[in-house]
Amino acid sequence: MKDPMAILVAAFPFFFAAAFSFFAAGALFGLAPIVFWTYFLGSVVLVTGLIVAFRRDIPRARGLDKVICLGPVFYATPLAVFAGEHFTVTRGMAGMVPHYLPWHIFWVLFVGVALVCAALSLAVGRLAGLAAALLGLMFFIFVALMDVESVAAHLHNRFAWTLMLRELSFGVCALAFASTLANGRWRPAGERFATVARYVMGVVVIFYGVEHFLHPQFMPVIPLELPLPAWMPLHPVISYGVGAVMVVAGLAMLANWHARTATAILGLVICVVVLVVYGPILAVKFSDIDVGMNYFADTLFFGGAILILAGSMPPEHGERARRLS
Repeated sequence: MKDPMAILVAAFPFFFAAAFSFFAAGALFGLAPIVFWTYFLGSVVLVTGLIVAFRRDIPRARGLDKVICLGPVFYATPLAVFAGEHFTVTRGMAGMVPHYLPWHIFWVLFVGVALVCAALSLAVGRLAGLAAALLGLMFFIFVALMDVESVAAHLHNRFAWTLMLRELSFGVCALAFASTLANGRWRPAGERFATVARYVMGVVVIFYGVEHFLHPQFMPVIPLELPLPAWMPLHPVISYGVGAVMVVAGLAMLANWHARTATAILGLVICVVVLVVYGPILAVKFSDIDVGMNYFADTLFFGGAILILAGSMPPEHGERARRLS
């Protein structure tokens, strides 16, 4: 008889695949280009990544490692979604490029192409280490050129801090993932960086978790300005429950106490939240990219980042013994 955990993990991603396929089909019926291309690119990367994961990685994994194997595809899919925005609302996004840089439209399109290439690389596992390293560098550039300036100008604005920590999280987790694919020469440095990433993410996750208790009226995981819909039940359970899981997981990361297990569980919880909380909003607002897809993809992105961070952590003693047996 199969392990119930394995059955649950095996079935869970197909809900994502089915959801994306449904919404991508809807995009064919006269919707705006931004709607079609974000869903189309995201669906292609998601389905491709799931096929690769279930054929190559998941059959060889055990327990929570099966969940960790889904990290790269859940990290890659939002990259493709956001690339669709770069290609369709290029002029609008050009305004986000710092004013002192030339060729604003060029940089928007360049980043869009880079996101598609990186998404496909991570999904199929080809040159994934290089793609992850370059992604990490890109997000650090975003933090330095845009987010730090925003925080400096709005020191008491919690949303500015949230956005900066979000970009920082995407960057450090990408580099932590790249460290797992480093060759012998770079592996010691990669392992040290993975440790730094664990501490950084511990702080970020605790910060986000505390925000859930201070502002429980907003959507969970990344505490931004979108409120929980009035029609959605169990608001306190969602906010306080997710917040508590994040605080406990963050403390486990900082203390290095069952850190890999705690991080993997947090990643799984976030992916479940994406499905059961953000999924219905996506269904209702699937043509509203700002409210529907962006929040869905952004939270899935964070969940994928947490899972690839877990994959960069060394196995715990009992798990290491099982692997050697």
